[in-house]
Amino acid sequence: MDRQSFEALMESGAFVSSDIFGPENHEWEKPIPFNETDTPPFPSESLPGPLAAFVESLSESTQTPEEMAGILSLGVLATAFQSKFMVEITPDWREPLCLYCVAVAPPGERKSAVISALTKPLYEYEADRRKQEAVEVAQNQTERAVLEKALDSAKNMAARGGEYSAEKREEALEIAAQLAQFEDKQPFRLIVDDTTPEKLVDVMDAQMGCITVCSAEGGLFDTLRGRYERNANFDIYLKGHAGDPIVIDRISRKTNSIPNPRLTMMLTIQPQVLSGLMSNATLRGRGLCGRFLYAICRSKVGHREISPPPIPESVRSEYSSFVRNTLSMQWNGMIHLSQDADVIRKEYQASVEKRLGNEWEGMRDWAGKLTGAMVRIAALIHAAEVQGNPAEIPISPEVMHNATDIAECLSAHAVAAYQIMGADANADMAKYIWRQLTKMNCQKISKRDLFRAARGQIKKIEEMEAPLHILEEFGYIRVDNIHRDGPGRKASPLISVNPLALGN
Repeated sequence: MDRQSFEALMESGAFVSSDIFGPENHEWEKPIPFNETDTPPFPSESLPGPLAAFVESLSESTQTPEEMAGILSLGVLATAFQSKFMVEITPDWREPLCLYCVAVAPPGERKSAVISALTKPLYEYEADRRKQEAVEVAQNQTERAVLEKALDSAKNMAARGGEYSAEKREEALEIAAQLAQFEDKQPFRLIVDDTTPEKLVDVMDAQMGCITVCSAEGGLFDTLRGRYERNANFDIYLKGHAGDPIVIDRISRKTNSIPNPRLTMMLTIQPQVLSGLMSNATLRGRGLCGRFLYAICRSKVGHREISPPPIPESVRSEYSSFVRNTLSMQWNGMIHLSQDADVIRKEYQASVEKRLGNEWEGMRDWAGKLTGAMVRIAALIHAAEVQGNPAEIPISPEVMHNATDIAECLSAHAVAAYQIMGADANADMAKYIWRQLTKMNCQKISKRDLFRAARGQIKKIEEMEAPLHILEEFGYIRVDNIHRDGPGRKASPLISVNPLALGN
């Protein structure tokens, strides 16, 4: 708003100077800061027993919020079971058990310590498997090399002609058939750190289509943002979550063919990494941001215990055994919901559907996948807890209730994450309107006159409804139903400004 318009508003008496706030201050409460959402603590009690105990003890030992270890612990379960099971919701709706888990916290929040403690048994299991299979892998690679040399020799002999050419031709064809059916055995891997999409495809191809990306730095988001600006292909991150087939042909390199990809992510990142992601139309349009489960971690810095108790050895040992047992499980197949569990699923899905058209309208890409994510979590908890083959025993209603508790917690964190990412245009407009009110330093103003002040960004007065509602919800303003600007003028709502938000 220019100076002339501002002075005209002052002279019209449309709003009252903040100098007369005085006695009204006690009627207001301090507003909620923008980008600060009331995120609930992670319901660790909903996790399998040994995992829940370790998450709680790790959070206490590192003096970090439980939502950090909680969200990452789901990635541990997904790493263990994504290659073994799927879950069937309906005959036409099946979900893989991979998850994209990200904990968001500022620097100095001990993210590396948390992710390192949770993944230690995964790395130990990986190292043991590689050691156990080292001889077998070496023999497998030698056998392929021998066959390839034998094929070259037979082809050369057959091509020369002569007495043995027909025999060598048959030999070459037989060896070629053996190589076509030869199954390569690669060194076992569970986890990779930040890597390029091209290398990730190669690793997944070598590991029967399954891998987990684990990083305490979160460089993946920077890579994604930069690569998408150059229109690179990131189907691996989309298809790896959905389980859709991946086929990539490259010049002078073998074709990558992964019929059932499973990609899990365990990432810790800083808030500024998320900030502005939604401004990238390609990232948002392709639906990548909607595939992540977010935990916006509440900082304990300034209130941390100096000498917190360490993780009890019994808790650490039980957690390590729990992880190794899940990784060693030989069962595989399709997990199903019990009839009672499916009733809970339908009720929760109906609740999500209502919110998609209301408070979650700005994050439909995420909320539209919430029911599927909830059922994935339920299947993971079920596979870790059930006595017997998880594919032969249906998910219980108790497990489904635990999964919905986790999903509800994560939905609140997703709202906070999307605010940080700038996904909600109404929230951005609310901040703009508040800046105009701050410049005017007014106590009361009609909606009509506020529209005039904000006309540089708002074209129609109806566009103010949602932003004003946000400001009211956060405690910055109150909107009264009726106010007349003057005789004969149409009634206009009156907006009262919280003086505590202006520092008065």
